[in-house]
Amino acid sequence: MINDILKSLNFPKDCYINKPIFKKMIRENFTLNASEKKILENDISNIKLEYILTKDNININQFIDKDKKYLEINFLKVEISNINKLKQIATILQNIPKPLIIFFVYKNSFCLNISPKRLSKSNSNKLVVEDDYFSDWIDLENTTNIENDFIKSLDIQNQPFTDFLSFYTSYLDKTLSFNASKFSGILNINSDIDTKAIFEDISKIDTQIAQLKNRIKKETNFSDKVNMNIELKKLNDKMKNLKGSL
Repeated sequence: MINDILKSLNFPKDCYINKPIFKKMIRENFTLNASEKKILENDISNIKLEYILTKDNININQFIDKDKKYLEINFLKVEISNINKLKQIATILQNIPKPLIIFFVYKNSFCLNISPKRLSKSNSNKLVVEDDYFSDWIDLENTTNIENDFIKSLDIQNQPFTDFLSFYTSYLDKTLSFNASKFSGILNINSDIDTKAIFEDISKIDTQIAQLKNRIKKETNFSDKVNMNIELKKLNDKMKNLKGSL
């Protein structure tokens, strides 16, 4: 089923690679700690390089400036056996020094991982991850209308061909819009709303709420507890407003 999704991207045949990436290559080329080595061996079932988009096989320009280098984009399909290790697995694979868009597959579901990279300040030839973004999981045996619209939005014809950075960022924007749809109830792909910034604010407030709840549990002074609950109400209201703006 995931292969049907990948085909629906409608990339040119020249971009199709279908090449396995062996765990030995990852072990030998990247520095992994003991935990990461264990995850690599136990929680990843299969890694395959599905597509490579370059200026030679598709009409998209490379992008290079002092901070970023997008010479090509690689699309990976990664089958995993432990959904709880998703973020750690992504961290391992994003060591690959290319802009990657990863389709993670778990049983009949998939999610998208997009991790924008910049040039290292200490080594201009090295790419480092700025942030990791994941779509919500989609059960391919039970898709909703919004999920189907999101999948259709991934078609190559729905991305800008200006340059590889714009092309890559388009997938990120669509992923964030899809995640926002669980709050808004609609998939607003072409919205001018800064979804990324709103999600960052939501994440910060979510952390503040969790910390404040822990403080309330431990607080013994009644007056302080009342003030904390008032502050908690303000944070929850702010969270509600942010989600409502998506």
